[in-house]
Amino acid sequence: MLVRTNRRVPQLFTRTVPVNAYGWRNHRDLVHSWDAHGPRRTDKAREVSEVPRMKPAVIPTVILFAVPLSAAELTLLRDGKSDYQIVLPDRQDTPELAACLSQTARLLQTAFQANGAAVRVVLESQREAARPSLWLGDTNFARKQGIDVRGLRDWSYVLRAFGREVVIAGHDHAARAVPGSPGRQNWDRVGTAKAVADFARQFLGVRFLYPEVPPYATVGAAAKIDLLASPAIEFLPMKTIVVPEGLNVLQTPWLRVNTSHPPGAGFYDLAHNRFPRVDEVFGGHTWEWAVPAELFAEHPEYFALVNGSRMQPRAGMAQYCLSNEDVRERIYRDLASWLDRGYASVDLGQPDGFQECQCPKCDALYATGKDWAEKIWIFNRLTAERLEKSHPGRRVTIMSYGLTALPPKSFARFPANTCIMLTGTNEEDIAPWRSIEVPGGFTGYLYNWCPNLGTRYTPMRTPGYVEKQVKRLAANKIQALYRDGPGQLFGLEGPVYYVMGRMFDDPEKNTARALLPEFCEAAFRDRSVAASMRGFYDELYRAIALYSDHLGTRCDLWTIEVLPGEGRPQKTVQDPFQLLAFLYPPRVLAALESRLSQAERLATAPKVKTRLTLVRTEFEYLKHLARVVHLHQAYEIVPDAASLDRLLDAIDARNAFIAQLYDERGNGVLAGNWSYALFPFPGHDARHLRLAYDGYQEPYANTCFNWDTKAKRRALASGKE
Repeated sequence: MLVRTNRRVPQLFTRTVPVNAYGWRNHRDLVHSWDAHGPRRTDKAREVSEVPRMKPAVIPTVILFAVPLSAAELTLLRDGKSDYQIVLPDRQDTPELAACLSQTARLLQTAFQANGAAVRVVLESQREAARPSLWLGDTNFARKQGIDVRGLRDWSYVLRAFGREVVIAGHDHAARAVPGSPGRQNWDRVGTAKAVADFARQFLGVRFLYPEVPPYATVGAAAKIDLLASPAIEFLPMKTIVVPEGLNVLQTPWLRVNTSHPPGAGFYDLAHNRFPRVDEVFGGHTWEWAVPAELFAEHPEYFALVNGSRMQPRAGMAQYCLSNEDVRERIYRDLASWLDRGYASVDLGQPDGFQECQCPKCDALYATGKDWAEKIWIFNRLTAERLEKSHPGRRVTIMSYGLTALPPKSFARFPANTCIMLTGTNEEDIAPWRSIEVPGGFTGYLYNWCPNLGTRYTPMRTPGYVEKQVKRLAANKIQALYRDGPGQLFGLEGPVYYVMGRMFDDPEKNTARALLPEFCEAAFRDRSVAASMRGFYDELYRAIALYSDHLGTRCDLWTIEVLPGEGRPQKTVQDPFQLLAFLYPPRVLAALESRLSQAERLATAPKVKTRLTLVRTEFEYLKHLARVVHLHQAYEIVPDAASLDRLLDAIDARNAFIAQLYDERGNGVLAGNWSYALFPFPGHDARHLRLAYDGYQEPYANTCFNWDTKAKRRALASGKE
């Protein structure tokens, strides 16, 4: 019988140690009770006492070299049969890591099962010596071959063959930092899960098409799902599975972090180089953490003097008196407190919508006069220098944003512990930094899915756009990313996320032209269905290309100077209905409907039908949105009763469509064998989808989308409309 433990770790230096690393009471039951659908039974786990974690020794980095592969091959599967077993380490540091490694093994096991082979998952001490093995993680066997995973950086991993034995291993370790609040999640690193995901894609025909687990979940959450039946993953048929006999690879992903809100760490995320923050604090605008708005009543002197009075702080938009020593000290102490809790990296950045303090002391600060960008850069550098002395070996990432978009003028080298986060990642944003020495390198902030007068529920980027973006980021050695807007529209934009993730596997060689067909052929399987969907996506991405490449947030035509040199640049598009009507004219909607309907008629496989249902749901939302926009414009041109009646009917139909996406408790309705509802997005209720709330660059609350149609009809009937 398999037994799991799911107890959370109460503090930094203690861990619950299960009976064995995977929460199972005996090894024999592991062999006989495990199948591709997970454990058959669970029971309350027996716990043993907590023991202090030992301070890890300093291990020199292991450097492995990929050597030319020989022509000979190791056969892992042929004609539905395999001699192999999957071997896990006997112990893991925590139950959470053990659960993640268990599901990682099950993913491999399922890939074999999909091709007719029953492959067992065993602990190292229980393996059959006569059988060759796929060794996962930090096994004794791997160590005896000279592989020390503790020397692997970030999400690096090793794939090595020793005779018929194959080692697949990354660095698996628990989070070392203690979150500052219960709501702040810290992530374990499961490098072996990344290694297995890539190995499965390269050699076993596994395609990670959609998220298999919800946001905030790790690969351990896959225990609740049937991987073989999940529409999130496709296991391509493989008559033979082989790897090179001379397999010897050390793979270091381009990125150490690639995350957003909400974050995730499932197989989909890791396969697509979407890595959560491990022992790193993301802050962005961090001054307010140190000097919260509630201090204003007691210490108004902490806040900016504007027009003769101290500025009352607004939530998330407080402005500060930087010459105040307490303010500067609080900012330093706040950053130091995170490092004291075990975090390896912290962020430092001035408030959004920055307003300068007008007091005389601020004017004199650092002898920069009215040059506030330089004041902030000097303060940031001095703070980084203090942290370098007080917390050697730790890192601070300083935000280059708004006022500090351009590099400093008074110095050209930052301290050794410093990274710079570029919030603009176009060529014109990166170029000024090439003459500045930043020892810790650069990270980036992407606005791909931060809407600019579109909506977060309609597509924003194309495969071609993300290909060029990834190539630019890689060429400029951007090592970490935060995505403002996660990209969650998996039906309409799933190919875009797939292309972006796979581009990071090899930015120089991979292309959207090759990866878009790869997605369609795996997701829709039948050649005719895949061809119809390729046509659907081509039509859609052609329609939004101008927005994606030029009008989207932080693109080159996001803003324009109407008259050069006359004032601040203005938004190029200021009417959201004008934008939506242009992007989705009736002809485009009809062409998309034709392609999607054809694919639906041709589809027979259950997984394919489920995926098409997701596309259909998101497309219906888009059609209802566009129909209301077009009929509203018609009503503006001909404001008569007939035009208004058609518009009100369209608004009611849209509201009815949105309502049926939710159950009676307000949860998104599952359509198919997904582990959660992908659309509507988790945490987004019907009012969100009706666009009842104004968001950043989403000004829809006071539009016809939210009219009281009953009141409008009464007014129409009484002749008042």
